[in-house]
Amino acid sequence: MNTMQRVNNSFLGPWERPALAWIAARMPAAVVPDQLTAFGAFGAFLTATGYVLSHWSLTWLWLACVGLSINWFGDSLDGTLARVRRIERPRYGFFIDHTSDLFCQVLTFVTLGVSPLAHFGAACLGLITFLLAFVYSLITAHARATMRITYFYFGPTEIRALLLLGNVLTLAGGVVVLPWLPVLPGAGGITVHDFFIVLLSLAGLTTIVNVAIDDGRVLAAEDPPPTARP
Repeated sequence: MNTMQRVNNSFLGPWERPALAWIAARMPAAVVPDQLTAFGAFGAFLTATGYVLSHWSLTWLWLACVGLSINWFGDSLDGTLARVRRIERPRYGFFIDHTSDLFCQVLTFVTLGVSPLAHFGAACLGLITFLLAFVYSLITAHARATMRITYFYFGPTEIRALLLLGNVLTLAGGVVVLPWLPVLPGAGGITVHDFFIVLLSLAGLTTIVNVAIDDGRVLAAEDPPPTARP
């Protein structure tokens, strides 16, 4: 894992990485990466709780906003702290970080589908796209020693940022149903969240397919078939 190349061209990266490095350099010595990972998971639990309770009152979306912020802080800072202190544990860190991400994102998307912001089917499409990117990243980690964190400048930080923005806009103006789209039988109108989740999911699926084709071509050249024996 020490030679693993990371692909992280996050759109928010130019602002996020210096901020994380600054925070990590000033983090109390008593705080260790595992505590930050647990703190991030706690944030995902708060996010999920806020989404579920928003079914009865949109005010609970404030809790989801706090949870998303905590999740970003813990999940993004744990690895940075380990690198700044030079206490990386490559195999263990890889396992803990990505296992935590998996459960946190599943919890977030499923409960988003329970909230009034998005239909469950749309939230599941977003989750499927995330899982596809997640699994493909693990495939390339093995096949090319390359761990993809982002796809076309979009990664976990951007997902949290968009969810946070959606929560704030909903708190300000309520759940917005798009009148120019058809009403789903038995499910009601299509919300702004539904629309953008589907749009971003389709863009993500297209991107992953194109990346997979390119990676396949590179691997075919790097790993040619053996010469046939007489």
